[in-house]
Amino acid sequence: MDGVAAIRDSDLFLLEYYTVPHDTRLVPELVEITGRSPTIVDRGTVEDGEFILGEASAKRVVLAVLGDPMVATTHTELRVRAIKAGIETRVFHAASIASAAASASGLHYYKFGSTMTVTRETVDHLDRVYRAVQRNLLGGEHTLLLLEHDVESGEGVDPGMAVRGLLQAETDLKRGVFSKESFGLVISRLGNEDASFKAGAFGSIERLDFGGPPYCVIVPGTLHFTESEAISAIFSVPQWEVKGNTEEVKRTAQVLLPKYLAKTRRALEQVRGKVGNEYAPVIENAELYAKDAENFLSKGDDDLAMLSIGYAEGLLDSLNFSGIVKIDW
Repeated sequence: MDGVAAIRDSDLFLLEYYTVPHDTRLVPELVEITGRSPTIVDRGTVEDGEFILGEASAKRVVLAVLGDPMVATTHTELRVRAIKAGIETRVFHAASIASAAASASGLHYYKFGSTMTVTRETVDHLDRVYRAVQRNLLGGEHTLLLLEHDVESGEGVDPGMAVRGLLQAETDLKRGVFSKESFGLVISRLGNEDASFKAGAFGSIERLDFGGPPYCVIVPGTLHFTESEAISAIFSVPQWEVKGNTEEVKRTAQVLLPKYLAKTRRALEQVRGKVGNEYAPVIENAELYAKDAENFLSKGDDDLAMLSIGYAEGLLDSLNFSGIVKIDW
């Protein structure tokens, strides 16, 4: 009720909901509860912030937002600017999709890793999202993917688009993060009466109709048995279908280093016996660095593995660039 009291006491009541589809009853119910009629502000007004900060410098301004605004950068940046301008601020937190999706899915909140957003601009180039999911899965963590929706234009990303984008990223990067058999959860319109909970393999998800937005997709990591039971019950899928997605995922070094090792060893075969004894230490050190790289990789020390193979290639490149021997890389 503190938020309602703040609205009633305000000089200017602003409302923004440009990323969240809302019921037509929202504004009338706000008016009934608070006795105040809100001024609707769009994305540009909030992101620019000049109008809001200008009004707040002399008035008591309330900016109402669906969800918890402080999980995103736009509203935090606006608040920081207000504080720097000497404007007193206060936040009334509401439920956030970050916690609500975890709670609604039956997954343990503390097992979630980085959250990523899939936008219309990035859906065909999801390398960054792909790598974030890879990092999370390597740690056994779940990933929450927020799919963009713009209320003003009615456009956004649906689960099928997101899944196709992730599968394309797998084709490009080949880290074993996604396949048609990857298990995913899709939650639609969370918090509404017609909320939808669907789960299954990516190959089936991309063909389903999820109804209207907003959507979020969860990629489960390692599942505790209580999480598996919860998913089965909440998403109405047989428990034998519920699975995590950590078994096939590879570390980047596991994919790249074998290729670099093979290339380095081919180069070593080309230079052996073709250079004078004075360059024997160069070749010997290149061989040792290659062996070190392989050993480090087996121990999971990827940084040192990549560094070592880089040194090996660098030594051989020095012979090539100096014209001492020709290497066909």
